[in-house]
Amino acid sequence: MNKYAISKENHKKRRAKIQHFCKDKELGSMIFFNPLSIYYLTGYHFIPTERPIAFVLPALDDPWFFVPRLEKEHLMEKLPWIHRELYFEYPDEKHPAKIFVDNLVENKITSLKIGLEAPSFSNYWGYEGPKLTDLIGNKTKTEIHSALIPQIRKIKDEEELNLIRISAKYGDLAHRLLQEYTAEGKNEVDVSLHASMEASKKMLNDLEGFIPRNFLPAGAGYRGQIGEWSAIPHSVLQKTAFKKGDVLVTGASANVSGYLSELERTMFIGKPNEKQKRYFNVMKKAQDTALEAFKPGVPCSAVDKAAIAVFKEEGLNNLTQHHTGHAIGLEGHEAPFLDIGVDEIMKPGMVLTCEPGIYEYKFGGFRHSETVIITEDGSEHITPYPRELEDLII
Repeated sequence: MNKYAISKENHKKRRAKIQHFCKDKELGSMIFFNPLSIYYLTGYHFIPTERPIAFVLPALDDPWFFVPRLEKEHLMEKLPWIHRELYFEYPDEKHPAKIFVDNLVENKITSLKIGLEAPSFSNYWGYEGPKLTDLIGNKTKTEIHSALIPQIRKIKDEEELNLIRISAKYGDLAHRLLQEYTAEGKNEVDVSLHASMEASKKMLNDLEGFIPRNFLPAGAGYRGQIGEWSAIPHSVLQKTAFKKGDVLVTGASANVSGYLSELERTMFIGKPNEKQKRYFNVMKKAQDTALEAFKPGVPCSAVDKAAIAVFKEEGLNNLTQHHTGHAIGLEGHEAPFLDIGVDEIMKPGMVLTCEPGIYEYKFGGFRHSETVIITEDGSEHITPYPRELEDLII
């Protein structure tokens, strides 16, 4: 078994869970279109384009795929045991959506009620076509269950938690290198590439049998949050040169078979001034207070309320721009969200970030982010990178 990927047995258990769901809902099958859902259930990772792909999971039979011709050998190599229904190209003379419905009829899927992840294939990459619900028609009942996989993904199993911990380990390494290589006069592109490449090489050398999802599986950088631009939480890369007095907001992670962690820190080029120190200390106080609320049985809103209370007490609530955190796993942002409007209860196995921030336009941004696993009796912080101001001065 590859300990750096989800096991075949785990994928089989996930599919069995969906089949139990189908039986409970009196569905003959569930059909999935989202590449992430398909990866979660099968381990089959493909490049989504305009060409539609579907994964059909009958409640009482073997699953099968509907794929374009160019995915045939790829699927054979990755999942040799699974049945494949092929079409040649999109849009072609006969639209793939119509071919797919013909396949559903031939495989007797339309003889029972069908559960669908969405009304049709995703159009994110330019796909256009009739809705499957329209093509199937009134003879077969359909139900949309778009939240099914996202809901299941909220609770991570031990294999997933292991991959996320490994992600945090190499995100930490990438960040240490980022801080080491950052210096006045250098620019964020050169420093980020240097740190990310070195961390990725170490990760690839350390993890025997690990297959990366991208060329640089470990990475750290600034994403343009440098100096005045650190006050833009979702800034973009600008090839900014570091100068004395800059506030820096970092980000680091590593991709381990699709699973992610999140590590962010606020750093300074040179000794921070009194206002920078105040904002940093209030941000950290808000994060410390919020982290105390990470426990099973506590509503997500309690975490956000804890951070908000500190910002209000310190008179800086007007400088906040976002909620305190979010879940993380196969995506950088997942539900549930640590938001004052979300009363969903935190449960063991949830993986969440804690990242309250302060942002003053044209002055600077101040944000740390931790990745936290909810345990049976509390929480596990898996991003223990230094958080104190004196440790984060370049």
